[in-house]
Amino acid sequence: MENSKNKKLVMFDFDGVLVNTSDMSFQIHKIKNKNLTLEHFQEYHNGNFFDLFDKAKNEGTFLPADDWHGEYSRRLAEFTVLDILHDAVLHLATNFTLVIVSGTDSSIIREFIKKENLAECFSDVFGADIDRSKVIKIKSILNKYNVAPEDTVFITDTLGDIKESNECSVPTIGVTWGLHTQEILGQGNPVAIVDDPSDLVTAIENVLK
Repeated sequence: MENSKNKKLVMFDFDGVLVNTSDMSFQIHKIKNKNLTLEHFQEYHNGNFFDLFDKAKNEGTFLPADDWHGEYSRRLAEFTVLDILHDAVLHLATNFTLVIVSGTDSSIIREFIKKENLAECFSDVFGADIDRSKVIKIKSILNKYNVAPEDTVFITDTLGDIKESNECSVPTIGVTWGLHTQEILGQGNPVAIVDDPSDLVTAIENVLK
């Protein structure tokens, strides 16, 4: 998108925000981890997922899925963005720079948003292939687009993301249609928690007004 620099900026997490893949991801991991509970899976997202995943893997308490990217991509093909969120992205793209910041590989996300006719709305996709740390990715985005943290908001469904965004002084909006509940999201002190996708645009505009 042209003239994106110096615009106020909205960062979207992908999984659990634009498309609710939370249960899908849980089920993929459960193939190799039969005793994995949803509560335990949620706990891996209380901080940086990759750090907590590596720790559990090294301790022998968590096994990586076979062909994660292939299985994830195959299952993701069956998903679509809800109409209300599709319209929200189209609306927000007219006034703000939109970027996706995710733990999923950029190529997978780009293919998906192209399928959903939303690729032109997003100026960038910063996936796991860019860096596994959202702190590093968020700081890179702030620098690339020459935008101050207070002129940015990050939309996410996990406490871990909120913590990483807090490290960058970027305000967050938590959404409850993904992995974490309102109670868990609240532990990170987001500026707002949204339960209904129809309220997301208003919440974002209130933060960036």
